[in-house]
Amino acid sequence: MAERGEPLTDREREVLELVATGITNREVAQELFISINTVKVHLRNVYTKLGADSRTEATMIAVREGWVSVGEGAETSEPSQASPEPSSQASTEEEENVAAPPLPWPKRIALLVSLVLVVFAVVVSWPRAQPQSGVGSDLPLDRPRSSAGPSGRDAESPWLEKAQMPTRRAHLALALVDERLLAIGGQTPDGVTAAVEAYDPEGDIWRPLRQKPTPVAYVGAAAIGADVYVPGGCDLESQPMRTVEVYDAAADAWRQVSPLPEPRCAYALVAQEDALYLFGGWDGEQYVSTTYVYDVARGQWRELPSSGVSRGLAGAAALNGRLYVVGGYDGERELTDCSSYDPVSQTWSACAPLAVGRGGLGLAAVGGRLYAIGGGGWSSYLGFNERYNPEDDSWSAVETPLVGEWRNPGVAVFEGAVYAVGGWSSDYLSLNQAYEALPFRIFIPVSQ
Repeated sequence: MAERGEPLTDREREVLELVATGITNREVAQELFISINTVKVHLRNVYTKLGADSRTEATMIAVREGWVSVGEGAETSEPSQASPEPSSQASTEEEENVAAPPLPWPKRIALLVSLVLVVFAVVVSWPRAQPQSGVGSDLPLDRPRSSAGPSGRDAESPWLEKAQMPTRRAHLALALVDERLLAIGGQTPDGVTAAVEAYDPEGDIWRPLRQKPTPVAYVGAAAIGADVYVPGGCDLESQPMRTVEVYDAAADAWRQVSPLPEPRCAYALVAQEDALYLFGGWDGEQYVSTTYVYDVARGQWRELPSSGVSRGLAGAAALNGRLYVVGGYDGERELTDCSSYDPVSQTWSACAPLAVGRGGLGLAAVGGRLYAIGGGGWSSYLGFNERYNPEDDSWSAVETPLVGEWRNPGVAVFEGAVYAVGGWSSDYLSLNQAYEALPFRIFIPVSQ
């Protein structure tokens, strides 16, 4: 597992030196006779070890450390493919004794221009980082860390990479219905979307469905039967809504039901039996601690006792008859709070706090455990996910496929695996990762 400050391996140096010339990952793979995925793994390790946020920043560090030179007559470790003269007929001894030619002038100029642009961007943006998604300053949901970028774990990660979501986005809703994962709405590089895309875990394939009538972000979804409920969310103007739209998976159609008592987005949502429970969120002015329940049979919302914790961007899941609300963001810091609600007695209880604050996490229940996925980026650093054991009221570390920050991915469970889709990590993501929470399954034959 790569750690910041570790020296680069020879292969990582090779990859970095090639990247510094401005070629693509595919060209690096062709030059080194490795796969594109292997190139990406090496680059993620390079970013982690150097503390770099991008290819350009990694290049700047490589030049500063003298691994790549742009001076006249300077030696470069770029492979012979970049040389203006072929060397396929040269012997090994001759190659060792003859210095490689300098970078061509076009590449030197391009590299110098890139470095100037990087320095300019750092000077301009460093003191006043702005939200990336267009959300107003009253709802700072995309405020990036300047010290952490999207970094990945090594190839031995227990997370499995699946087919990527067609629309890269964060702050989306993800729900399981009819053995498919539905990715609904969210924020894209082009703004708030109404896109609905279905993922088939068995076939590892995505396909588009009928779009949601109202584009939304900072939204949740929960399935009851063949219906997927999507309450509120933030609209195109970053304002919370009351509208509740329901997707009928059997008919591929949308309808509206009773609206929320008050506008909400960035809430936590979970379904329990024939009811929806909505916790906290953003009301347009502040984060709140309210709890609402929607009775599907009666088509009515009503207010329940509050948790007393004002927050948005928390995770919620049902486990052993209780509803857990974990983490979140209160406008100043990410929270470690863990609370559980008993729908029968309508009372709240405290549970052991998370090891680190997590805002914009996803929460999933599988195998009698809770899995807190993602978070980090405002006041904390994502170094691992966490698993909760209700038997001894404790959290333990679980590996994460991304480090630094990973906010608002869609999280759902299918056949013992936790799926995490999309999210924000210095950019909008299309990744689709699966973690086998139940790697060993016992099948008992039934005799007739």
